[in-house]
Amino acid sequence: MRLLRVLVVATGFAALLAAPSAAQEGRPFRDAWFWGVRGGILNYSSDADPVLGPYDGTDNAGAPMAGVDWLITRTRGGLYVGIDEAFFTSAAFYRRPFVKGDPAVMLRNERRITLAGMWFPMQSPMTHPYLGSGLSANQVGDASLQFPLAIPALQAAAIDSVQAKRVAISPIFIAGVQQRLPNFSVFAQGSGTWLQNGYLLKNLSAKHYLQWSIEAGIRYNVGSSIDRER
Repeated sequence: MRLLRVLVVATGFAALLAAPSAAQEGRPFRDAWFWGVRGGILNYSSDADPVLGPYDGTDNAGAPMAGVDWLITRTRGGLYVGIDEAFFTSAAFYRRPFVKGDPAVMLRNERRITLAGMWFPMQSPMTHPYLGSGLSANQVGDASLQFPLAIPALQAAAIDSVQAKRVAISPIFIAGVQQRLPNFSVFAQGSGTWLQNGYLLKNLSAKHYLQWSIEAGIRYNVGSSIDRER
């Protein structure tokens, strides 16, 4: 169903691209409002270690991702809002230290909402580099215990722990470039998120603290981001 929703959005976006090219060519990058669709790869790790337990977590793996975004521009800066989902399966620990007999937490997919302020350096009429920083809300799409615990109190505590570690709000940094074409704009960007302690997709190895993505997509200029005087 999630993939179907992405396809529906992409189809609707494609319909916008059928508009005459003159309309897009007449709209500058500055003081504009862009809608975009994108795809890419999310690099992630999970909080599990086969040395400490029987469950093999994920160590710097890549997962396909898809999303939509909105970019509001002004002369030197702007605002970015993005929604995306990465598709994968993995496993993690729900508590540290690992205790023999503990079930693994089975993970599936990650959703992310990003809000960032943008800066537009070294602009040209057709090419628009950008940098951004802000916050991302990350949520594991589905997290469940591999098997139930025999003692109800421990089962309830484990479920509470899993739910608390499904969500993380973390700083995010974005760098990219957007190229203007006759009917729309294409872009490529990368992002890095410094995950908080306790999140199910934060591996304890220092080199794995950063979750990053590489993305590419298209954006369409739907009009001005300011009310112009008549």
